This record gives sequence, structure tokens and C-alpha cells, in this order.
Amino acid sequence: MWTHSLKFSLRSLGRELVRNLWGRLFVYPLLARNERSRETLARYVAQRAAKAGVALDGDPFTLPRVAPGTPLLTKQELRQHPERLLRPRRFGSLIRTTIKTSGTSGTPLTIVQSLGNMVREEGFVYRQLRWIGWRQGQPRAWIRGDIVCADHPRDERYWCRDWVGNMLMMSSYHLSNDTIGAYIDALERFEPVVIHAYPSSIAALAAWLNARGRRYAGKALRGVMTSSETMEPEVRAAVEQAFGVRVFDWYGQSERVAAIGTCEHGSYHVLTDYSGVALLETDKPDAWELVGTSLNNLAMPLQRYRTGDTVVPGDESENKACACGRVFPTIKTVLGRQEKVITLPDGRMIGRLDRIFQGHDRHLVEGQVSYRGNGRFVLRVVAAAGWSEADSRAMVDKFLLRVPGVEVRVEQVAAIPRGPRGKFEFVVVEEEGELCAPREIHDV
Repeated sequence: MWTHSLKFSLRSLGRELVRNLWGRLFVYPLLARNERSRETLARYVAQRAAKAGVALDGDPFTLPRVAPGTPLLTKQELRQHPERLLRPRRFGSLIRTTIKTSGTSGTPLTIVQSLGNMVREEGFVYRQLRWIGWRQGQPRAWIRGDIVCADHPRDERYWCRDWVGNMLMMSSYHLSNDTIGAYIDALERFEPVVIHAYPSSIAALAAWLNARGRRYAGKALRGVMTSSETMEPEVRAAVEQAFGVRVFDWYGQSERVAAIGTCEHGSYHVLTDYSGVALLETDKPDAWELVGTSLNNLAMPLQRYRTGDTVVPGDESENKACACGRVFPTIKTVLGRQEKVITLPDGRMIGRLDRIFQGHDRHLVEGQVSYRGNGRFVLRVVAAAGWSEADSRAMVDKFLLRVPGVEVRVEQVAAIPRGPRGKFEFVVVEEEGELCAPREIHDV
């Protein structure tokens, strides 16, 4: 356990010195002033747009609709030609880093971001944490996709400590009916003020508590902050019942073209000081796609970028401000792809497997996880030129690092079939080419 704790503590120290400290000290104070002043918000957004060299549609108090015929940037264009979107190095974007993501589409993307973008991102996340009631230095818990313990820890502690960040780092890969009780006990002893979790992870804990008529007994908890997956209303209700606090859902993406936060009244606020956001009509009633324009990443500012994620707008005819007093526009809910959680024969609940495809962007077109039942997985890949057996071995190793003790192999295919209405399913459950019994998979 201590080796993992040391690793995460050192990582936290590095992040604190490089970005987190500066985001809190220099970015957050400016963001806080935007919350309740229309004049300050408008002036801030205009300055950021000018610095990024981008044009915005509309004002920061409403969500304009994309006009027919407007040129839009797509994921396909970004994936194929990221170099065309790079800006020359200049003050504010001299130091850069490259991030790779596959999201839930299984299609890798390469994003170049400036150090300033990383610092500003921390400022926005810190503001959301303050909306929850957290203050710097207070304890937090983390139940997401990090490897925080051995495959089979002898002491059955599926977590470690980040001493620098004062965080309890918990594994999302060891959750099962047999282990969740230990997770709850550890959380109650640690007393976090905020729990960060995938919706699927916190839903598992909530379901376990509610099924036993128990309530989380920690006294310090102010909120649960979820992200990376769609937060369904029934999951939110179950979590709030079990933990006795509000769920604060956060929406963002690696492209950094849109962010949506939740206030203490439960409203979804589109953070228009983070990016310019417009809505694109879809073929689904009440569902509009988010189209975003970067305000923070001076290395690769994306303009009118189609995120592929959809929201249900608020009723602007009501012209009602949120009770919290913030001037950002609001939406009713964030839609998006549902995450599938697989229950293995030993009771482990496995979700968010997209990280296994990260780092293969040069030779991978897209990928999909197929579960064949009885602990057997197939990783389907549409490979580009240059894919080798070494890539396959590396992908299998990544998978087994997160899901040890299962059978897994890589299968190259010419194309990955789409589901109903052409929807890409990142995780499918099959057995001999057929869908498995519904009991083996859950949508959350």
C-alpha cells in the first residue's frame, strides 16, 4: 500500500507546484468575480476570446443556436489532422504537453495543451469544489480509474493515501458485494468532505447501502462530485438517499471546449467563462449537441467544435435566474452515452475501460471491449498501418492491470458495427456472437 501512496503523493506534489497552486491563487479569484456580475463576466469573456484569437457566437448569458450552414470542426478532423490546429508558440503557450484520450468512443484523439490551460483548468475545478463547500486542505476521497492497489491486496485494502493532497484513493476495479462494506467503513473512518467518483462507482456503493437500509455515517461529507459518465436521475436519487448530501455533477472533456457545473441548488450551469458554447439541433426531440470554442488553450484553440454530447436546454421563455444568483445560463440535464458496467463471476463490477486504448493513437482507428461471459474479454481494434504484435501485448497488459484474473485477447477487425441508429457502443456483451443475459450487464 505504501508504494502506491508514495506514488500518488509525489504526483500530487508535482501537480501542486506546477498547476494547482497557481490555479487557486491567480485564476480562481478572477473566476469568482464572474459568478454574479453580468458586466464582469462579459468583460472577462471578451478579453479571453481576444487573447485566444477566437470569435464567439452570442453573449455569455444565453446559449445561442448554431445557424444552418455554419462551418463546424468535427472529431474526425481533429483526429486526422491535429497539427493543422496548432498555434505557433508564444508567450502564454510556450510550455506544452500532449494528452491522448479515447473517451467512450474508442477512437483516440491527440490534444496539445498549454501549461496555462492546465493551470486555468485547476481554477475552474477549484471553483466547483468551493460551490460544494470544500476548502483547500480538507480531506477528499477518489473512486475513479486509477490503479491504487495490488491485484489482490493481502490486507484487503483496495485503496491508498495521497498524503500531499489529503485524499483517500480508492480502486473502482475491486468493487463488489463482498468488498463494498469495507469501502464504506474506510470512507466513514477517513471522513472526506467531498467524494469524487464515477457515477457507476458511487451508484454501486449507494445500492449496497440502500439494499441494507443503511445510511452513510460520515459527518463531514458536503457533497459527491461525479464526472465522466452520464448521471441518470434515478442514480442521483439513490446516491443522495444513501449519502445524505447533494450530488454535484461535473461535465467536461479532454478537448476543453465546454464545462458544466452544478450549484448548491442542483442547477446545471454552463460555464461561459470557460468556453463559448452554442447548441446544434439534432434529430432527437429536446436534445441539442454542444458546440464549443476554447478560451483557455492557447496552444490548440478549437473553434466551433462538435463535442458529440447532448443536453436538454432550459426553457429560456421562463427567463428565470437560478436561486443561487449566478449569471451563467442553465440547462435541464446533460445527456450522453450510458456507461455499461459488467459484473464478473466473482462479483466485481467493472466499468470505464476506455483508458486501455489511450497511447495507441498512431496505429489505432477505434476500439471496442466485448465481454463474452465467464470472465472472458475480446478487445476489438480497427488498426491503422504500423499496428504490431507489441501493440496488442501492451493493450492486453493495460487491461489486466485494471481487470486482473480474466481472459483477454485482441482481435483485429475491418470495422466495428454500430448499434441502433448508428450508435457506437464502447462496451458490448456477447456470447458466441449473441447478447448475454441481461443480469450480466447494467446501464448506469
